[in-house]
Amino acid sequence: MNYFLSTICLFFIFSDSCSQSLESKLLGKWKLTKDEGFKFFINAPESQNQPIDQQEAFFELMERFHDQSFKNFFSLDSMTSTVLDGKNILQEKSIWNVRETDSVITWTSQFQPKVLQAKIIKLTENELILTYLLQDQTLGRFKTHYEKVIDESPLKEKSPR
Repeated sequence: MNYFLSTICLFFIFSDSCSQSLESKLLGKWKLTKDEGFKFFINAPESQNQPIDQQEAFFELMERFHDQSFKNFFSLDSMTSTVLDGKNILQEKSIWNVRETDSVITWTSQFQPKVLQAKIIKLTENELILTYLLQDQTLGRFKTHYEKVIDESPLKEKSPR
């Protein structure tokens, strides 16, 4: 009987430690690594038919935006995300939550006042893939890929004694 109870207790302890909530798994800073919608747009005929100087200016702006694009879930209800205001790249703070039942993150953009939603397609320790939801709650066509940012703060050197 003691063996059975010990086994049951170990099972619950192990399963509890392995099952983190989605909110907990999302915590941290995520760097944009791939934007399928942008790749589709730059190859579309409408984009290709623009004057070269306009294309280059737009591509340069978008490259800067992507280089500086993050989602930072810094607490269980607050986040920052990168937004583009004309040619300015800003970090916008929002309140967020996630529905565990369908893995949908919801946050309100103050920049363009609206509610945004994205479905978590994949979430691992180092990788996050999202697909934005359309107004009718259907999945958008393109995925955005993020990689977890590891804190690279330099170690403090010890002073000699």
